Amino acid sequence: MKLADLELRSSDYCPRPPDGPLYPIGVIGCGGIVNHSHLAAYRDFGYEVVACTDIDPDAVVATQARWGIADGDTDPSVVLDNPKVAVIDLAVHAHVRPTIWEAILGSGKPVLSQKPFAMTWDSAVSMQQAAARASVPLMINQQARWAPAHAAIKHLGVLGVCGQLFSVVHMRRSWQDQPDKWWRDLVNFNLIDHGVHFVDLVRHFSQRTPDAVSTTTAMMDGQNAVSPLSHSVAMHFDSGDFTAVDHFNNIVQSPAARSEAWYIDGSEGSVIGTPDWVEVMRRDEPEAAVRFPIEGQWFPDAFGGSMGEMMSAISEDREPLTSGRDNLDSIRIVMASVRSSEEGRTVRLDEFREDGA
Repeated sequence: MKLADLELRSSDYCPRPPDGPLYPIGVIGCGGIVNHSHLAAYRDFGYEVVACTDIDPDAVVATQARWGIADGDTDPSVVLDNPKVAVIDLAVHAHVRPTIWEAILGSGKPVLSQKPFAMTWDSAVSMQQAAARASVPLMINQQARWAPAHAAIKHLGVLGVCGQLFSVVHMRRSWQDQPDKWWRDLVNFNLIDHGVHFVDLVRHFSQRTPDAVSTTTAMMDGQNAVSPLSHSVAMHFDSGDFTAVDHFNNIVQSPAARSEAWYIDGSEGSVIGTPDWVEVMRRDEPEAAVRFPIEGQWFPDAFGGSMGEMMSAISEDREPLTSGRDNLDSIRIVMASVRSSEEGRTVRLDEFREDGA
């Protein structure tokens, strides 16, 4: 493989609607992320949203008016019992989901649930197992996998540009310490609610799940958030042939100092990826590099990709890529990370079992 021959087209990584049927969607939750990203992507991808519900009647009315949704009500039966709805986009906060989970499963409709699936391990296991018993298809909306920059990294990995991977490192320097946002008071927001994106991407890029994690966190004096906004997660693999680190500093004070990059290293080469470009280097061309600009954005594009995967899984009668079952491994990582940071020790993922033991 020569770098001069390597090509990366937007069609290789930009999400697009599935080739199969497009199923009518019912949305539970009409908050900011739904209006700013979910519904914007669904419009762009040609998906039909036929019903929406929220506990806030003003949010329902505003969402219906903005997106031309025919049916809307504060009663979730407008989605759950609606014969026009073929798939549910569940976009309420994680702590709310268990309170309506039985009713959702009772509808029998496939569910695409916003991430994180749950804020506790017991809740995640309970809901996933209930969905399995009810034979309700469940996918967790780890939509970062479909973000163009991340999909480009994955595509290059599939092409084999790196050879056998031995290291994945993620460095994100951002800021989310707004005093008026809901996540300010969410315990372990950065590790669980936001951080699950990046440990899930480590699994996606490497096709491996760590055996243990060591995590450190830091609170900045005077921050608004109730939990640390800076952490480093070192992932341990018993095989001894792979390492991964996620460093996420979400309270970088100067905008000029904020950045994000992935470093993917293998036996034959490396990929460095940012939201704007990806760069490839090869062992057999040590002085050369090729950089490709990235088209498209995580928000809202990736949300069309994840819903497209849900629809493809339904039509092909298969488990979706980020199924509830698969996502338990990503949840394990963040839960082990919390325990590691709180107890000051390396935590094995098998401490979090599905049998309750």
